[in-house]
Amino acid sequence: MKVLIISYYWPPSGGAGVQRWLKLSKYLSMMGVEVHVLTVHEDEASYAQLDPDLKNDIHPDVKVYKTKSFEPVKYYAKLVGKENVPTAGFSNVDSKSLKQKIVNSLRSNLFIPDPRRGWKKYAVKKGIEIIQKENIQTIITTSPPHSTQLIGLALKKKCKVKWIVDFRDPWTDIYYYDILGHTWLSKYIDQKLEKKILINADQIVTVSDGCKTSFFSKTPKISPKKIQVIPNGFDPMDFQKDKPLSKNKAFTICYTGTMSDQYEPTIFFDALQKLVTAQPDVAIKFQLIGAVSAKIKEYINELKLDFEFISMIPHDQINQYQQQADLLLLVIPNVERSKGIVTGKIFEYLGSLNKIIGIGPTDGDAAAILKQCNAGRFFDRKEILPIFEYLKERLSHFLNDTPSDVNQEAIRQFSRKYQAQRIKELL
Repeated sequence: MKVLIISYYWPPSGGAGVQRWLKLSKYLSMMGVEVHVLTVHEDEASYAQLDPDLKNDIHPDVKVYKTKSFEPVKYYAKLVGKENVPTAGFSNVDSKSLKQKIVNSLRSNLFIPDPRRGWKKYAVKKGIEIIQKENIQTIITTSPPHSTQLIGLALKKKCKVKWIVDFRDPWTDIYYYDILGHTWLSKYIDQKLEKKILINADQIVTVSDGCKTSFFSKTPKISPKKIQVIPNGFDPMDFQKDKPLSKNKAFTICYTGTMSDQYEPTIFFDALQKLVTAQPDVAIKFQLIGAVSAKIKEYINELKLDFEFISMIPHDQINQYQQQADLLLLVIPNVERSKGIVTGKIFEYLGSLNKIIGIGPTDGDAAAILKQCNAGRFFDRKEILPIFEYLKERLSHFLNDTPSDVNQEAIRQFSRKYQAQRIKELL
């Protein structure tokens, strides 16, 4: 059994997008699938961050092919300044800034569906060569960037292969879509491309029931059975302990990943400030590891709390911080259709076996996962007292060395190994 996976993000890219298929390809190889990966060469790519250590996670049997690409983002950065090029989740975007609105409009109307579409020409040519030489019958394209799906469409038409589309994120329903500055014409073209992919794909995989509902609503020309939900997950091998973890001197709450203005996390920080005031004799610390908007960072800095900001670090070190924490913070962006948002971060949090406090829809997909795994609780943005009480409860567990009671059996279904078996069944 052979498969060609086409992914823009691949080591040494350090973004979250690389994790899903880097890990799944490893376990598919271990299950006897011959995995080929087509990606862009790192010297040609416009990656927001790099993590060379991720190369160590590539299974030795996975055959990787890299191509050239035309990356307008590089020239775009020279024109507007690197700081104005949006990062993951648009966490560095000030949506009220006129300059940023112009930048967003250029991005969304000159490069449809995204600035990485310059890779298509090179990827299609190389894809045809690989498919013919290796006699590959099935390809998988994973996005974002959603221009990757245009490569899959071209290869399906030219090579008559089975085509599985993997959506790690929504397309035109992504939570920051409204700040991208599309004109009616660019939005129309974007939506038309999205429908074309959905109709022509042989199988569609996405990460949550909310995403499935969103994609299914785009066109009556597809059956619900065509869309399978295989969530993001975690690799148990990333959380193997060489030695027992030492207890933190301070009750440590940790957040890893992107936090843009749309996340609106201030209710949590207000509750945490309340806890610190109520417990003056107890050391309490908050760590934020990743990219945070200037507005949120300014809000945090004004509070009298022990905060630690850490920018980009290797992924294996992020897992160490997640394991070492006493409580993990998860925030769902406060946007339309937020109930269906299930970030990749939640599964890494689950892999750490630590408790999680979530801010967002209490009846959403993410909240249901926490409940299923007995891994924590979700709170609405108006529930400052319940958030404070839960923080106080977790602090008590910390002080009394209460062992974690998460449901490890329920968590196991989100492991990459389990999900790779489901992918193999689709193949």
